[in-house]
Amino acid sequence: MRECYKLNHVDYVNDLNEYKQENLTVKGGKLVLGEMYKEGYVESCEIKIPASSIVVGAWAAVTGLDNTVELLVKVCVEGQWSKYFSYGNWGLYRENYYYNDEDDVASINVDEIIIKNNKLANKVQYKIILRKEGSVSPKLSLVALNFKTEYAVLNKVDTRFLPMDVEYDVPQLNQNMVPVIGHEMCSATTTCMMLNFYGLDFKKEAKTYKHANTWGEFEHAYVASLVADPGHNAPTFGNWVYNTAVMGAFGFNAYVKRFGSWDELKYHLAHVGPVGASIRGDTGVYKTGGHLLLAIGYKKKDGKEYVICNDPNINSRFGEGLFVRYEYPLEVFMNFWRGMAYVIE
Repeated sequence: MRECYKLNHVDYVNDLNEYKQENLTVKGGKLVLGEMYKEGYVESCEIKIPASSIVVGAWAAVTGLDNTVELLVKVCVEGQWSKYFSYGNWGLYRENYYYNDEDDVASINVDEIIIKNNKLANKVQYKIILRKEGSVSPKLSLVALNFKTEYAVLNKVDTRFLPMDVEYDVPQLNQNMVPVIGHEMCSATTTCMMLNFYGLDFKKEAKTYKHANTWGEFEHAYVASLVADPGHNAPTFGNWVYNTAVMGAFGFNAYVKRFGSWDELKYHLAHVGPVGASIRGDTGVYKTGGHLLLAIGYKKKDGKEYVICNDPNINSRFGEGLFVRYEYPLEVFMNFWRGMAYVIE
């Protein structure tokens, strides 16, 4: 049994090689199917975790229409294991359907595995299945789990030597420019901005994708077609796991991460890069029941700290000259940020 007393557990290829495997091998630093096999899997050992009410799984793998991965996660509550809950057989460019599910122990709702009856899980186990229909294997880089716990589980982060101000130059995309789905694609817009920052350009694809005539020839609308989860709200674009799966499918080590403090996020912003932050509540500009924005840096001005964001919901309807980039006072940001984020390592 492994033990994790942090809010996140990430297994990379070397870690995965310690688990039970069938029909897999390592090639180019990725875990892939052996040439003769159409399907294989890794199954982890039992992993002891902080007492948690919610578990979220994620993966990073290069996939496509004919090569997919399926992550299944189960939880243990007071000695009783749930069944394996599936995030669906997922591949880039596919329609990746899956649906909510439950048993007596827990339920899966879009991206969260929620423990029932106000109880807490203390162990998890996962299985990830690789499949191919042609000759090209999916290429798996990592599997990640994060945990919502009622107890303080903090990474001690030394922020004394961080730069005073950090801001990344990230293209500014506004979700409200997109017709039909613009009001519900903050997550896809955030994902698109992250991928733009790391060098990907989708302008060509945006002109020819199947929804171009209805959603428009916008890069972030095209990315919305990739992250879409048709099994929920036909579809939803805000499935956290499917958004990071798209980043992973383009070759990045991406996953859904839970941060325990501002210091952790500040350190990440200074040393790694922008993060897609899940928020809820009163931003001081608008109120939201659920939204994604891209934290691109931080600054200090007149003794007050600000989180610099590309907020895809902000445009001139909130004030003359406003468009996407916005500086949220730190105390305001911490009141509406949920601690969850899309990260690319």
